Amino acid sequence: MAKGNVTHYFYEQPVFTDREQRHIERTLRQFKGEPATEELKKKIWNALQTEKHLGHIITPFKVVLRQDPLHKFPPTVEVILDTKV
Repeated sequence: MAKGNVTHYFYEQPVFTDREQRHIERTLRQFKGEPATEELKKKIWNALQTEKHLGHIITPFKVVLRQDPLHKFPPTVEVILDTKV
């Protein structure tokens, strides 16, 4: 059994939310400094899907590109974790 506090279970598998969040942050470091574009969004989604396939991430996630309609702020890519599972 993996170390850490089980936050909850998802399909009878323990979810270690803190550990998964740290793993996701480590995965996202490789994209730091890149401009937020649709292509970056796809790269991030592919990287996280690979981690999910390998069993490092269990929590469902969504990757979105946020753009300010008034163009006052630069676009950002967000990873949203469904922590209510």
